Order: sequence, then C-alpha cells, then structure tokens
Amino acid sequence: YERFMGDLHQVLGDQAQLFKGAGDGDAGATVVRHLSRTGWLARLFGTRLAYRRYQIEHASFALMLAPHLRCGGFDVVHIIDPPLAAHLVRLRRWLRLTFKLVFTHGGPAAVQLSPDIDHVHCLTEEAAQQMRASGVDAARVSVLPVGIWRERFLPTLSRHALRDQWGLPHDQFVALCVGAVNRHHKRIDHLIAEVAAGPSDLLLWLDGSLHPDGDVALLDLARERLGERFRHTQVPSDRVGELFCMADLLVSTAVAESFGMAVVEAMSVGMPVVVHDSPHFSTLLGDGAHRVDMAQPGALATFLRALRSGHTALRPAQDPQSAVARFAWQLLRPAYIGMYSRLCAPVAGRLNPH
Repeated sequence: YERFMGDLHQVLGDQAQLFKGAGDGDAGATVVRHLSRTGWLARLFGTRLAYRRYQIEHASFALMLAPHLRCGGFDVVHIIDPPLAAHLVRLRRWLRLTFKLVFTHGGPAAVQLSPDIDHVHCLTEEAAQQMRASGVDAARVSVLPVGIWRERFLPTLSRHALRDQWGLPHDQFVALCVGAVNRHHKRIDHLIAEVAAGPSDLLLWLDGSLHPDGDVALLDLARERLGERFRHTQVPSDRVGELFCMADLLVSTAVAESFGMAVVEAMSVGMPVVVHDSPHFSTLLGDGAHRVDMAQPGALATFLRALRSGHTALRPAQDPQSAVARFAWQLLRPAYIGMYSRLCAPVAGRLNPH
C-alpha cells in the first residue's frame, strides 16, 4: 500500500499532496499524527484487540486528516485502506466538502464499500468484475495496474560482488521470496514446508516485513526446519534489486493476489519466477513465469527437485523490459490523471452529487 501511494505521488508531482501515517514530511508529503495500532496501543494490549486497534488507527487518522481536507481545496482524495473510506465518507458529509473520493481495491479479499464512494479503482479486470458483481455500477469502476520503476531494480554491482557482500557462496542456489511474513496471504508456512521437502542444497531467502501484522513465529519455524539454509532480511526498497540480482529464482506461494508487485518487478530485470498456476498470474505474466499448483502440498517441492536435478530448466524472461513494459509508471501516468479528470468533469448526472 505504502509503495503504491508513494510512487503514485511521485508520478503526479506537484499536482498531488501525500498524507501518510509515518516517516518524514516535506513540501509534498505531510505526516498525519494518529493512534497507530503498533504504537502504545499495541504495547498496552499486546496481541489482544488486534481488529479493534486497526479500527482505532483509521478513525484517528481520519479525524486528524480532517483539518487538512477542510483547508486544502482538494478535487480528489485517493485512498487504499478500506476502513478509512467509511470515515472519509462521513467526514465529507459532516464538513460539507465537495472532493471526489477514489478507493483503490488493493487487497486480495473482497470488500463491502459505501455507495457514497465516487469511484473504485481496481488493479485487474478480475477485481473489477468482483466489484461489479457486488453491485458497484460499471461507470464507477476503472482498471489500472500498479506501476513499477524498472530502473530502480537494475544492479550496480555484479552478481559475484553482491554475493561476496552478503556472504553467500558463488555456487549456492538461492530461492528468494519478497513479501509480508504471514500465513493467511503470502502463505510463508507453506513455502517453508515445501523448501524443507525440496532439494537439500537450496537456500531460502525471505525478505519481508514483520510490521505491522507479521508472524515472528514463522522465522523460528524456518530456522528450525531449514537451519543455515534460511535467511531473513528487510532491506530498503531501493536495495531489493540487489536481491533480485543475487538470487536464482523468485518464489511466491500466494494463491490469491490483488496484483503481485514483487513478481512483476523481478521479471522486469529478467529474473526467473515461479508463481501459483491461476488465471490471474497467467494474465499478469504471460508465458514468462513458471507456474505450479501452490495449493497442492508437495507440488513446489517437486518442481524445485526437478529444477536442481536438471529435469526442468529455469526460464527467465527473454526480453524482460518488454515482458512487463505495460506496467511502467511513465506510461501509466496519463491514465491515472485521466481517471481523476473524468471524475471531476462538470457533467450532468454526476456520480455522487453533494
């Protein structure tokens, strides 16, 4: 969520103002102080009331955002967190504001949206079909993918130099997974089990955050099952390209994704990837990816054994730049601006008049 909104803000430039919950502020980005679910509330309640803390976080963020919205004269407010949408619908009504509210459906789970949200932005046609099937009028739905900056993932050092820097043998086979450390979505527990049942010379490198809802027990499980064949990092976004260059294969065991940013970014620099065999990934990646039934226990382990025995050959994108060129932010910028412009056009029969 943060990457998408941060990149979109950069693409729009001085036409947009970014409001965020953490980090540093500047002329174009304002930090909104609020009650974070991982701050003192988490220290007070521990793992209890996790959902309640999540709701408090978004309610307090909306409340502290209200003065900015009242004074800012914004034409469009674009958000991606479902709980925040309901709060901003109410704030807009109470404060008699006229901005258009755009919600990005950025998660794999279905959401129920207020009819007062002016426009729903979906990352894939599949998600758009779900929105329309739930009752959202087709005129209020747009489909635009997440953009990527391919140049950010091109390494400045050689593969051998990077492996020396990270303390990896040059001949070590490394399967990389980039994503949140959880069970329900990224299915990291399944990934650990499959690697443990796979070839004994394979190292699993997991790069992912434990904040705010990661499962630290998964790191203990990986160390128990894999020992020295496991590493965990959380590198800054501008260093993920080093991991792409250093590893042999990117693996995602998620069976449902709203998009799949890390997979697209890896393919953009020619890295071989293996994903779930589903219509979503087929549409997203074409023939450039290996596909395995990730819902079937043992399927990934079988694939990895075949890979290491030479029965299956790695298939990197032959022309990585063209394989995912349609996701370049430079090409998507006019489409995003067009979505906002159409929403703000003073035409008869406005979607949500106020």
